[in-house]
Amino acid sequence: MGQLCCFPFSRGEEKIRKSHEADLVKEALRRETQALLSRLNQIKELLSSPEIRAKISKELFEDRHKSNSKWKSCIDSGSPNA
Repeated sequence: MGQLCCFPFSRGEEKIRKSHEADLVKEALRRETQALLSRLNQIKELLSSPEIRAKISKELFEDRHKSNSKWKSCIDSGSPNA
């Protein structure tokens, strides 16, 4: 009888509590997954727009061009013939 005071729940109650906790975790994960999938679909929809794709391509090309010319100017200015 002294051991019973150490367990706040009976084994059946503890099993139900753990099952309830597992259900809460599953529900939280389901909600988070749904939110992420919704966000992913928004991004896909945005990226499917020709205007957005053109802007992205333009920015990538300009960044690459600026980066290349920056490196080229550094190399040119550092060479003995410059």
